[in-house]
Amino acid sequence: MGSFSRIAGSVRYAKTRQEQDEIRRRAAVLANETLEKGSDCWLVQSWREEDSKPSNSISDCEIRYREDGDEFQWVSSASRVRCHQYAFGDLLGDIAEDSTGPTLWFDGKTGKVFAPYDGGFDLFLTSVEEVREFEKRHEGWLSSHPSGL
Repeated sequence: MGSFSRIAGSVRYAKTRQEQDEIRRRAAVLANETLEKGSDCWLVQSWREEDSKPSNSISDCEIRYREDGDEFQWVSSASRVRCHQYAFGDLLGDIAEDSTGPTLWFDGKTGKVFAPYDGGFDLFLTSVEEVREFEKRHEGWLSSHPSGL
């Protein structure tokens, strides 16, 4: 797994338009490198049942479940989507502002996962070598936290 920061210095939330643009740029680059451009992927979104369904949710199916210790029920949806650079700009913006629940894109053909969150991007790649290649290519985007997260 690789974990990359959204903006310099592992800053969690963008404060300027320039930082917002940088978040979207990094998201596009990492998504395109993780998921084959134009490939069919699964978009998986989760939210708490008592919260309203995300306005951008386009689910083909939904499941409900309760995690141990949670007092609420989760709803997760999955939809087949075509991955390309500009398809999910608004959704990525919502994720960056922490205004949506856990969201990820999964390429069923390669097994790779692009999982953005409010503080960065987690990438689940197919080999340690591939993780190292990403880390080398985007060294300046790695988290500055000692754990790498």
